[in-house]
Amino acid sequence: MAKVSRQIVPFDELDFNRLKIEETKENEYSKYQLLSLPKYEHADGLVTTLYIKTPLIDFNLGGLPPMKDKEGNELFKDDSERAKWRCYFSDSQNDQLFKAKIEELQEKLVKDKALICGKDAKKFEIENIVGETTTKEGETMYYVRFNFRTDGATKNMSTKFFVRKDGVDEEVMIKTPTEFESKFRRGEFRYRMIISLSKIWRQKKMPGKYGASFKVEQMLIEPRDDVVNMNTKNLFSKSQFDDSEENVAKVTKKLSDIDLSKNIIDDDEEENVQEDQEEQDEEKSEEKKAVVESEEEEEEEEIKPKSKKQVKKSEEEEEIKPKSKKQAKEEEEDEDEDEEPKTKVKVTKSSRRKGASA
Repeated sequence: MAKVSRQIVPFDELDFNRLKIEETKENEYSKYQLLSLPKYEHADGLVTTLYIKTPLIDFNLGGLPPMKDKEGNELFKDDSERAKWRCYFSDSQNDQLFKAKIEELQEKLVKDKALICGKDAKKFEIENIVGETTTKEGETMYYVRFNFRTDGATKNMSTKFFVRKDGVDEEVMIKTPTEFESKFRRGEFRYRMIISLSKIWRQKKMPGKYGASFKVEQMLIEPRDDVVNMNTKNLFSKSQFDDSEENVAKVTKKLSDIDLSKNIIDDDEEENVQEDQEEQDEEKSEEKKAVVESEEEEEEEEIKPKSKKQVKKSEEEEEIKPKSKKQAKEEEEDEDEDEEPKTKVKVTKSSRRKGASA
């Protein structure tokens, strides 16, 4: 590993009393800003651009800005415009110390406002170097913004990227934000940067803002050992139906290497599990609804009285329906029985006269 230049200052050794700032002036680089190039005087008297080595930071939040918002609307006209990095401070001791050092720089800029902005200093306000945002849970998060170096002609990123493997830093060619996102996923690595305090600026318009900007000179990526990357694309690139003892032994060995005490399900698999559960719950709900509706229909059929039209139709169907010989015989006998009593009880006029004469 190459020896670190003495011009690069570790974040915890920063002393902003050594930072030399001059009044901002017209320049050939910006139409809208006056600029000043700050210098840092090292302990041995050497004066250079200020280069800072950051602590090792977990990549769990922030990073590159998205190309589109949640509704799918384009936020940037070109991918190169996303060559920015938002670095959130965690609760770790190093992150909090780094945050405190950046806040010291901001305090110095407030103190040197008159020097930076000149005679119109009262018309300017500082743009906070340390930003803050509030999460959905109401928690306040703090961050600092850095810009990647870009080539003026091609707009490609010129920042150097390295990946540390077995203690060796290997350079990785990354030219665009999209290329970075395709290689590295949030939550799977830690990073450290060499950043430069590239300029102190003041807007030309009044009233306006003033502040400081950083450039990312180098970024070191360190894959996290406690994260298992389940690359399903590689997993299913070959047939997985080999049940031979040799293949089973290989799979068993791979599984034995996984620490099951840690969560090894990636975001996509968690979403799939959640979707499957939701589908099962929905199917059960539909089945239960169908059973309830079926039972209600049966109850309606039992309780609902027939209309007059339905009764008449039923009687007509019974009259039209052909009768069997047995049914016809039984009906004839019933008719004879009905007629017999009528004959016995019949009283005629002649019978009444005989009765009266008797």
